[in-house]
Amino acid sequence: MVSLTLSEREQPDAAVTRLGGALRGAVPLAAAGMLANAANLGVTLVIAREMSTRSYGAVAQLIAVFFVVSMPGSALLVGVVRRVTSWQHAGQQQLLDGWVRRIRRVGVATVLVVATLAVAGRGAVAHELSLPGPGGVAEVIIAGSAWCLLCVDRGLLQCARLYGPLATNLLVDAVVKAGVTIGLVLAGLAETGAALGILCGVCAALLHTRRTLARRGVVGSPFAEPGAALPGAALPSRRLAVEVGAALVALVLLAVLQNIDVLMQGRLTPGRSGPYAAVSVTSKVLVLAAVVLAGFLLPETADRRQLGEHALHQLGATIAILLVPAAGLLTAASVAPDTLLALAFGPRFTDASGALFPLAAAMTCLGATVLFTHYLLALGERGVLLALGLATAIAVPLLWWAGGDPTTTARADLACQAVLAVITGVAVLAAARRTARAVRA
Repeated sequence: MVSLTLSEREQPDAAVTRLGGALRGAVPLAAAGMLANAANLGVTLVIAREMSTRSYGAVAQLIAVFFVVSMPGSALLVGVVRRVTSWQHAGQQQLLDGWVRRIRRVGVATVLVVATLAVAGRGAVAHELSLPGPGGVAEVIIAGSAWCLLCVDRGLLQCARLYGPLATNLLVDAVVKAGVTIGLVLAGLAETGAALGILCGVCAALLHTRRTLARRGVVGSPFAEPGAALPGAALPSRRLAVEVGAALVALVLLAVLQNIDVLMQGRLTPGRSGPYAAVSVTSKVLVLAAVVLAGFLLPETADRRQLGEHALHQLGATIAILLVPAAGLLTAASVAPDTLLALAFGPRFTDASGALFPLAAAMTCLGATVLFTHYLLALGERGVLLALGLATAIAVPLLWWAGGDPTTTARADLACQAVLAVITGVAVLAAARRTARAVRA
């Protein structure tokens, strides 16, 4: 086994080769993410013109609720990748089929329970968020819980290195969601139509993953060839449960950091939520791109950890890809924010244009933090929880102090996100150095 260490800084040709290979692996997912974001933009162009600014602001709040509720699924995905990767290297692939069936049964039961609670409590949630009505609340909560089932299957695709089918799955979700949302909003269902679009997209993507996994023979078939086992490498169940719990906390905190500005601004000044939501949707495309790229980074990092290697080249490739749309958005936001928002949403949504540049910069930093966090979670590092927790604790009063003013809110968010990105980036470098020292020892 040839171990990759930080000494490769002295070998530029090898580093460039590895970086190029990582870029080739991440590009299909990045391209699918760009197309999915284009579909989301198409939805925005249609529904923003059909809905009032208040109603569109409510849609932005419902989307924020979906991201928060769906975080347990993203944490489960981390656990799936960690466990299956350890089984691959321990020669225990025969355990996969029964484990996946158990996880799916528990997942279906959980979705049914969540659906019952969501329907019963939708009025209370709508009241707490100052929404115009309960429409769409139950639908997005159910979609968030169904996302957990989808994450199990996407984790299996990642572990099997089926990045092409995974990219296709992202497009299935985006296309179905876009079509249903536009159709129902044009039919007059407003927030409820947008929420049903999200739910239908998740269900369509789930059906696609099940068919793909069955067709490729992933579940119930070994990923690795016989003889490739490394005895003793399997991850103990108790340790895995702790790490999934840590991943859940980390990803919930990331979701809060991503959406707290929308929720806070909507609560403090509901009448201005629509223009700020336009700025938010435009900027947070970068975070969604980072989440897509994490689908490549997570299994690559977990696999290299099992081999005693770091994955800085894979991380560098995802950061480089993320910076391309970030640079474009930041340029447009600094030169012509009003024009960009007017073209995308219409002239009614340009009142918060001054917030576009600082919020785009904040979401660029958060996108980097998302990638750094997934890298650390793949290594089983839990120190990142402290940084995320402190950032969240600081962000809440900071955004409350902004008083609902769009530009002040965005600037406060940027200050918090920039510091957090630096701290988590330093943690990644420290983890890589520890890996290098362990290999040399």
